[in-house]
Amino acid sequence: MRQKIGFTGGELTINSNLNYLNEFSRNRNSFSTTPIAIGYSQQLFGGGKLHRLENDIEYARNLVAIKQYCTNISQIQHEALNFFMNALLNKMEKELALENKQNNDTLLHIAEVKLKNGNITEYDFKQIELQSLNTQYAYENGTKNYTESQQKLMTFLGINADSVDIGIPVFELPLSIDAHLVTTYVKKNNPFFKQQEIQKLEAEKSLFSAKLSNRLNGNINLNYGINQYAETFINAYRHGNQRQSLNIGFQIPVFQWGINKNRMRIAENTHQASNLAIENRILEFENDIREKINTYNQSVKLWFTSEKAYKLSQEQYRMQVQKFTLGKVSVYELTTALNDQNDAMQRYYTAIRDSFDSYFSLRNMALYDFKKETELEVLFTDRRK
Repeated sequence: MRQKIGFTGGELTINSNLNYLNEFSRNRNSFSTTPIAIGYSQQLFGGGKLHRLENDIEYARNLVAIKQYCTNISQIQHEALNFFMNALLNKMEKELALENKQNNDTLLHIAEVKLKNGNITEYDFKQIELQSLNTQYAYENGTKNYTESQQKLMTFLGINADSVDIGIPVFELPLSIDAHLVTTYVKKNNPFFKQQEIQKLEAEKSLFSAKLSNRLNGNINLNYGINQYAETFINAYRHGNQRQSLNIGFQIPVFQWGINKNRMRIAENTHQASNLAIENRILEFENDIREKINTYNQSVKLWFTSEKAYKLSQEQYRMQVQKFTLGKVSVYELTTALNDQNDAMQRYYTAIRDSFDSYFSLRNMALYDFKKETELEVLFTDRRK
C-alpha cells in the first residue's frame, strides 16, 4: 500500500510479504516473512509543492474527461441538427416546386390560348413551356431528395418508422446571446481551456523540478519492520526480529561546470515559450467565439427579415400570374418573379440554418444551454443517472 501525504509531499508505504523456498536436493523447506513493514520517504525541500502541482494536474484531467463527455454528446446533437436541416431544405424545395408546378400548369394552358389568339409569340410560349418542365423536374427531384434525407435522419436518430414529419421550426431561440455570458461559461466548461490549464501546470511543474535539481536538497527515509526466517510456516511468524532505519541523503551541486545553469535557462525559456503559445491559442479561440456570437445575433435578425421577404415574394409571384392572365405583364417579368421567389426561399432557409448552426456551436463551446439556462453537464449527467 502506498499513500502520498498531501501536506509534506512524502510517501507512506505499508507492506507485508511471505517467501517460500523448497530445496528438492536436500528435501528442505524455508520460509522468510515480513509480517509488517512501514516506510516513509520524502524530499527535504519542495516535495509538498511538487505533490500539489501533480494533484492539480490530475484534478484538471478528471474535469477534462467529464467536459469532453458532454462535448461529445453535444456534437452528436449538432450532427442530428445537420441531418434535420438537409431534410428541411429538401422539403421546402419540394413544397415550393409543387406550388410552382401547379401555377405553371395553369400558365401553360393560358399561354396556349394566348398563342392561338396571337397575344404572345411562340418564343414566349416556349419559355413558359420550358419553365413548366423545369418546375416539374424540380418537384420530382425535390421529392426524391426529401425522401432520402428523411431516411438518413431517421436512421441517425434510430427511428423505426415509414416517415417523420419535417416542418419549418418555430423560432424559440434567444433573440440575442450576451458575449460576456458565453465567455464566462466557455472559460469554465470548455475542454480547450481546461487543456490549456493543464499545460500551464505541467510547464510550471517542469520548471520547478528543474530548480529543485539545481539546488541543495536531500531525501529522508524512515523504515520500521519485523522479519523472521524459519524452516516451518508457523515458526516464521514467531519471535520476529525488529529492524528500523533512518537514512538522510543530501544532494549538493558543487561542480556544475555551467551544465545546470544551461539546463535552468532551457527550462525557463521552455516555460516562457509554453505560456506564450497558450496565450496565443486562447486569443485565437476567443476571436472564434466572438465571430460565432456575431454570426448568431445577425442570423436571428436575418431570420425575421427573410421570412417576411419570402412570404412577400410568394404573394408577388401569384399576383404576376394573375397579371399575366390579364395580359398586363410579360413572360420575362413572370420569370423574374419566379426566380425572386426561389432566391427568397433560399435566403430564408439559410437564415434558419445559420441561426441554429451558430446556436449549437456556441452551446457546444460553452457547454451551456442558453435557452434552458442550464449547463449541459447537469442535463447530460442527470439523464445518464
